[in-house]
Amino acid sequence: MSTTYVGTDIPIGADVYGADGEKVGSIAAVYPGYIVVEKGIFFPTDYYIPTSAIASYDAGQVYLNVAKDAALQSGWDAQPADLETAAYADTGAAFAADTLGTDVTRTEGEEIHVPVMEEELTATVRKQDAGAVRIEKDVVTEERVLEVPVTEERVRVERRVVDRPVSAADTEAFTDTVIEVPVESEVVDVQKQARVAEELVISKEAVERTESVSDTVRKEEVYVDDSTAAERSERGI
Repeated sequence: MSTTYVGTDIPIGADVYGADGEKVGSIAAVYPGYIVVEKGIFFPTDYYIPTSAIASYDAGQVYLNVAKDAALQSGWDAQPADLETAAYADTGAAFAADTLGTDVTRTEGEEIHVPVMEEELTATVRKQDAGAVRIEKDVVTEERVLEVPVTEERVRVERRVVDRPVSAADTEAFTDTVIEVPVESEVVDVQKQARVAEELVISKEAVERTESVSDTVRKEEVYVDDSTAAERSERGI
C-alpha cells in the first residue's frame, strides 16, 4: 500500500507518537479517513487509526490525541469496512492546516485552535545491584612475652673459725662425710585461653544523595507573521 492523502500531506514512513510521547509505529499508508500505522519489525501489525485521533503533524512526525497504550487497545488493529470510502474526520482543520502551514486540532465557529506542545523532563528511580562489602577474618600469630616471678632455693655455705676441744657430739671426727641438702625451684608453665576481645556489629543504612540527570526536550514555539497589517500600514489604511 502506498496511498498518500494530500489533504493532510502526511508522507509514508512518518513516525507516529502518542499523546504521552511514546512511539506507536510508522505510517505504512494514508487514506482520507485513516492512517495505517505499522508496529513491529519481525511480526508487524497494522493499526487503522482514524484521522480524528491526529492531534498534530510536524517535520515528519505525527502526534495523536491519545496515549500509546490507548491507541493500541482501541480495536484499531482490525481493518475498517469504510477504509477506502471514509472522508477526513475534520475537513475544517485540514483546510486550516493547508492554509496556515501549521498543526490544527479543531475549529470552533470562527476560532482555530492550534496546539502548542512542550515536553517535560521527569525522572524515576529504580534499584540495582551496586556490589557487596566483603568482611573477612584472618588468623595471625604474634610473639608475646610475660614477666613471671619465680622462687628457687640455693645452698649457702658459711665457714666460721672455732677453737674448742672435741666433745662427745663430734662423733664423726676424722671420717669421710657426704652431706646432701635438697633444694627446690619454681618452674613456669604456659597456658593459653581464648577470650573475646571485641565484636563486629554489621548493619546497613540508607544514605540519600542528589544525582543530576539531563536530557533534551522538545517544545513548539509560535511565530506570528502579520504581513497583511504591515502592508495596510504602508498604504496608510
